[in-house]
Amino acid sequence: MDTSSHLLASLQHFHIERPEASWNDLREYLVTLVSRTVVSADDSHPFHHWGDLYRNVNVPPSPVETRYREVMSTAPAESPMTFDALAQLYMADRAGEQKPSTLKETTLCHKVIGEHLEGLDFRNHSREDLVAFRGRLAQGRMPSTVNKLIVKLSAVLAWAVENGHLSKTYDKKLKLTKGIESTRKAFSQHQVSKLMEYANDLPEASWKRWLLSLGIITGGRLKEICQLTTSDVVVSDSGVVAIHINENGEGKSIKNKQSKRLVPLIDGAYGFDLAAFLRYVDTCRAEDATELAQLGYRPSGEWVNQQGIPAALADTYERGLVFHSLRHSLASLMQTKGVSVLHAQAVMGHASRTITFDTYGNGVPVEVVADMLSKVFCENE
Repeated sequence: MDTSSHLLASLQHFHIERPEASWNDLREYLVTLVSRTVVSADDSHPFHHWGDLYRNVNVPPSPVETRYREVMSTAPAESPMTFDALAQLYMADRAGEQKPSTLKETTLCHKVIGEHLEGLDFRNHSREDLVAFRGRLAQGRMPSTVNKLIVKLSAVLAWAVENGHLSKTYDKKLKLTKGIESTRKAFSQHQVSKLMEYANDLPEASWKRWLLSLGIITGGRLKEICQLTTSDVVVSDSGVVAIHINENGEGKSIKNKQSKRLVPLIDGAYGFDLAAFLRYVDTCRAEDATELAQLGYRPSGEWVNQQGIPAALADTYERGLVFHSLRHSLASLMQTKGVSVLHAQAVMGHASRTITFDTYGNGVPVEVVADMLSKVFCENE
């Protein structure tokens, strides 16, 4: 069986060198390999070199290549390269690089994308196919949500091209442009002041008060604020009180590595009562409560977005103003006050310094950030 071993080794080498090879590629290579390896000098049929394995097989006296083409033609046709197939390959390669929360979100997005692509074969897709796909996605969804799904699609397609699964894609400039700006709402400074007034009227022992207050003066993401623990409230050697946004501890996660940061709490900003907040933290510690939040992430979001903010703003409330809008408000305020992008990054914890001001620095000393924020809030009064 030396010939068999040689064939197997050659096929393995071919596949290692060309992992993207299709079934048709392997079939063609096998035919060529057999015709070169197995046929003897007297041109006897290649099956004769396999000893007794084929002694009862009636092989017609046709050329080797013709015979193998007939045999291999019965193999299953090459399956379509659908998004679901590409997504499975992508996740097998990249899943280990994603945080559990991101992995879950990506998996859900891939499911939605696959459903709306309706089995499209990306080996033969066109720009029109993707435009039609975008149209199906846009039905009943906000433009920002559609674009988020398109970004996920493009990530898979770019990976597929890089790894030889596809030769070309047509997803460039597929994202929606109309209707995006209207979704990026920020509170006016008057509205921010009303939100803090509303928060200060809530009981000192209420998490709802500090959820809203911390969002106002730090621009932290809802999840970042909701997963704070008593140990995340720290005091620097110079006396600056700050919250440490991190993923230390079971169940905690942050959006990206730049999200890990210290954000100082500025006493008096919009009327924020630092002493009252520290008493709340001390009470939590005395009661052996590790988490600061009395409500979970989802209940906190539902209250602040559906009840707290509408109640605080009353007649000035408009749809689209949510907790995340506080990030846009603080970013806009810092931009107006001429804060450098580096210092703004230290507060916002955004992954890209170039878009800190477009949509809504690690390593900057917390004292420097505290001084900057103190001036920004003071000048705003």
